[in-house]
Amino acid sequence: MIVKAEHKSNFFMMNNEPVQNPSLSWAAKGLLAYLLSLPENWAVHQRDLFVRSRNGRKPTVAALEELTAAGYVVVVKEQGKNKRRDTKYTVYENPIR
Repeated sequence: MIVKAEHKSNFFMMNNEPVQNPSLSWAAKGLLAYLLSLPENWAVHQRDLFVRSRNGRKPTVAALEELTAAGYVVVVKEQGKNKRRDTKYTVYENPIR
C-alpha cells in the first residue's frame, strides 16, 4: 500500500521515467530527484552536494557519474578565474541522448 499526502505547497513534480528506470541505481534516482527539486537557477557544485547528505564524496560522485552516463546530467568544464577550472552541471528531467 502506498499512502500519499495531499500537497498544496512545498512540493515538486517530475516525470516517472527516471525513478522507474531499472538501469539507474537507487542512489542516482534519489540524487536526480533532489537536483530536480531545486530552483531552475540553482548552480550545482559537488562540494555543496557532499555536505547536503551523509553519503559523502565517493557515493555522490559515483551517482553524478551514473547520471552523466545516462544523459540526465551534462558536465562542462571551463577555464575559470585564477587558472582554476569551473565545472558546470546541467540537470535534465529527461535524458539527453
